[in-house]
Amino acid sequence: MTIHVFDGHVDTLLALRNTDDFITGSASTQLDMPRAREAGVLTLVTAVCAEAAAENMMKAFAIGLDRFGILQGKDGLEILLMLEGCEPLEHVEDRSSIIENLAVASLTWNGENAFGGGIGSDKCLTEKGIVLAKELHRNGVVLDVSHLCDRSREQLLDTGLPVVATHCNCRALCSDQRNLPDIDLKRIAELGGVTGITLVPDFLGPSADMNTVADHLEHAMVVAGDMHVGIGSDLDGTRDLPEGIHDCTFWPEFFELLLIRGWKDSTIRRVADSNWRRVIPSAVQNNGGD
Repeated sequence: MTIHVFDGHVDTLLALRNTDDFITGSASTQLDMPRAREAGVLTLVTAVCAEAAAENMMKAFAIGLDRFGILQGKDGLEILLMLEGCEPLEHVEDRSSIIENLAVASLTWNGENAFGGGIGSDKCLTEKGIVLAKELHRNGVVLDVSHLCDRSREQLLDTGLPVVATHCNCRALCSDQRNLPDIDLKRIAELGGVTGITLVPDFLGPSADMNTVADHLEHAMVVAGDMHVGIGSDLDGTRDLPEGIHDCTFWPEFFELLLIRGWKDSTIRRVADSNWRRVIPSAVQNNGGD
């Protein structure tokens, strides 16, 4: 059984030593092109989280954009660009030229920025944040709520703009604040979005393994429906991975596990791939959807 994978969130761009490592393969990251092809990965939403670099934010931003430009369009693997935390847009002369290259954006990373409150804060969206959210949506960029604190996330949901959560798990199963309560899983689905279940052990719960990942997928599907759940691994954004997972080559084994747990082949294909293709326009345009 060959299952194609659309991974809604990886942090490989800034984890690389250089782009050649990604093209030819390198043990320095959890993901590269040869291993992705081996595992059936066709599309990656590659995040640039420049805010995590603090005082080197704009340098990290430039590096991420440069690497995306080099890797975009390489045969056999579609690379889409995500801005994880929009603070760099406050420091460029023409943000429209950046926005036109984005597939996905989150207004904040952790903490506060000019646009609102991220995890670890209790801040609402700012006026600038609401304006930017509408601008991003108007330009076809998908809004990601993964790093918004509860207050900012609720405010963004209240706008009625379609949103996704590229890499969040279920708060009902693991109480970490990065995870979503059931009501928000439902609201994202009602707005037409998808929640991508992630591999970060802290967001899965104690003794995380592949079955724990499946538990979160299944809970999200019960709450939101299987048309509104996907995968956002966060590979290269976390040092630790669940037991039994070492890099992106685990996907075929994971899908076999889902079959053993009683999943239908068609459901696996929706969650692994086509749900994201439905909601991220650039991927639909480039790949034809499902």
